[in-house]
Amino acid sequence: MIWWLENPARARSERQSVAELAERVSWLRNVRWYLSDSAALAVDFEIDHDGQGVPLTMTYAEFHPNAPPIVVPRDGSRLSSHQYGAGGNLCLEHRADNWETTVTGAMMIESAHRLIAGERDGDGPELPSAHSISIGQSVRGSYFRFLLTSPIEERLKAIEPGQSVEIGVAEKYHGETFTVTIAEIDGATDMRAWPPGIRETTKRGHAIRLPVGTPMPTATQDSIATLLGDLGFATMREQALAATGEMDLVLISGTDIAHFYAYDGSQKRHFGRSRILNVGAGTRLPDNYAVLATKRVGVVGCGSLGSKVAAMLARSGVHQFTLVDDDVLFAANIVRNELGAPAIGVHKVDALKARLTEIAGTIDITVRRVALGGQESADSTDSVMSALQTCDLIVDATADAHCFNFCAAVAKGSLKPLVWGEVFAGGIGGLVARVRSGHEPEPHLARNQINGWCEAHGIPAPLAGFAAPYAAAAGDGAPPLVADDAEVAIIAGHLARFATDVLIQPNESAFPVPAYAVGLRRGWIFSDPFETWPIQLAGSEPWKVEQDSASAAESLELLRELLPSAFNGHDQSSK
Repeated sequence: MIWWLENPARARSERQSVAELAERVSWLRNVRWYLSDSAALAVDFEIDHDGQGVPLTMTYAEFHPNAPPIVVPRDGSRLSSHQYGAGGNLCLEHRADNWETTVTGAMMIESAHRLIAGERDGDGPELPSAHSISIGQSVRGSYFRFLLTSPIEERLKAIEPGQSVEIGVAEKYHGETFTVTIAEIDGATDMRAWPPGIRETTKRGHAIRLPVGTPMPTATQDSIATLLGDLGFATMREQALAATGEMDLVLISGTDIAHFYAYDGSQKRHFGRSRILNVGAGTRLPDNYAVLATKRVGVVGCGSLGSKVAAMLARSGVHQFTLVDDDVLFAANIVRNELGAPAIGVHKVDALKARLTEIAGTIDITVRRVALGGQESADSTDSVMSALQTCDLIVDATADAHCFNFCAAVAKGSLKPLVWGEVFAGGIGGLVARVRSGHEPEPHLARNQINGWCEAHGIPAPLAGFAAPYAAAAGDGAPPLVADDAEVAIIAGHLARFATDVLIQPNESAFPVPAYAVGLRRGWIFSDPFETWPIQLAGSEPWKVEQDSASAAESLELLRELLPSAFNGHDQSSK
């Protein structure tokens, strides 16, 4: 795209406004327009200040007038403190963060004149800075970073001046970046800036509070060794001067904190100073989500839908899971699963356990490599059902009627809430549902009502599993419609919200209806994408009724028949 060819009127207007400015002011001279080697429209000019000419070049952006021109010193000098390095563009009053298409090149030149005059007039007021640097901008190009939390900072600043404290250092390498934090200091543990349990290297280091007035050293071997010698830390000085080995040293000078490191690599010993990243306190979750850490969730089916739901719940604060699935991940699964290529060939429950640990650190995860409702031994099925019975919530993400029967039986027998979801064939939409004892009908009855609701609309629900998983025939010889990752993720998000809602407020739901059919494409009952159909369910009685006296007597008689010796002994002793 060459903007000045597509919009020649704007290009002529730019040249005219600069010419008019040159006629109006005496400080603008030697204006020369040309095309750069890349066909960008550019103009050379000089700004006169006290008889000295400052040569500048303004180059119009490829997307002008939707992006600002670049103004740089033509001689590659460091002209101003409001500049992106030597030879870099000037930070003027009109920038990317406040740019409007009505700003002209002439206005940019006037802004450059005000910057130069303001900085070179010693008696004038200091020019205000509009720089607002983000954390990401401040550490670009820095691949050794030290994460400093408020508790760590408080501990470090509590060290007596001139004293050394041994510290535990945690280091991880991810995304071509070494990140370091303090895991333990002066008896206080679990101080990491990230959750424990993720892949990291732990080692020992030292933190020293420098005496008052002692400046922070430069990041060189000699500078650090001299400082340590002056402070009387002979052992650490020898470590700093050693030809091999690692060193982690945190120095505190007044309010300044620095982390110095040394390691062996590329046939030499490297010294350096990490960039400090201050980690803010607080959480980005609502306060009432704190209860999720005490809840255990059983996720049955760890495929595309279940893996995403589990990951969402882990991010929401759930730290206890029971994962049930017998399947193995293959390359074809990656297009929709939360898991990635390293998990290929691994049982989904084991790979998902590793993924949840990567998300949340050390959490309590039980895995069961069992196909609930599949060809498994009765003992295995019974064991898995017993494990699910201990959960606070059961999530059925299998879209399998046989598996649903077992999940429903556990939920009904233990009075635990059950949520389930399905992605409809072809990805045209999906279903999410929730049942709680005393609020909705028992699971089997609820599912029957949902199926009846679908039938009442003239066509059975296009359930997942038709043809191939999440696939449906498109007709007229076209390739089959297949649900993609985004479509599965939308249904997973709704299902995860149902799950967190049940766990946080089991008796007062934010969802007035216990089931929803959510459309993602035009098809079946959906006339438009994102069309949602609420599904009312009838019945809110408790799933269990108290046993009456006649039933209790009958149960006792059955026990007598099955365990006669136990009851005979009891009968003899009672005579």
